[in-house]
Amino acid sequence: MKSLRALSGGAGLVIGLLLSVATLSLSQGRQYGPEFREAGDALMCQCGCGATISTCSMEHCHSAEPIREEIWDRMQNGESIASIVEAFKERYGLIILSAPPASGFHLIAWIVPFAALLVGAFATRQVLRSWRRQSEAMQPAVVTPISDAQRARIEKELRDLS
Repeated sequence: MKSLRALSGGAGLVIGLLLSVATLSLSQGRQYGPEFREAGDALMCQCGCGATISTCSMEHCHSAEPIREEIWDRMQNGESIASIVEAFKERYGLIILSAPPASGFHLIAWIVPFAALLVGAFATRQVLRSWRRQSEAMQPAVVTPISDAQRARIEKELRDLS
């Protein structure tokens, strides 16, 4: 009997969660089409959260909500994603873009990380090679055996010290 009550309580919780998720998705269903997501992913939220317009999770965000509405309106008027992104770029500048343009001076933002990775890998390789050469150059200490007379003298001196 107890297991049946626990199961029905858990089932009620699961059904409640499913209904709330369904309600939430119905209220925001128009915003999550692939074209909308592509446009939203190309633009950064300006509230300071560091997320894109598509992924900003701040409730009633003063930046993301108006931009989402404008994207939706422009898409309903038949504008292309490229023209929507360009309009926001003209209004806000390059700060609105989630990725720098791959042209002109901004091409550096695409090249520098890969170049830094290559330079770091080369430097690491050179350091490891020099360490290997140093370890190969160092010869192990040569142990020369001592004679019985020297051993007896050392033992006598150790006894005299104690």
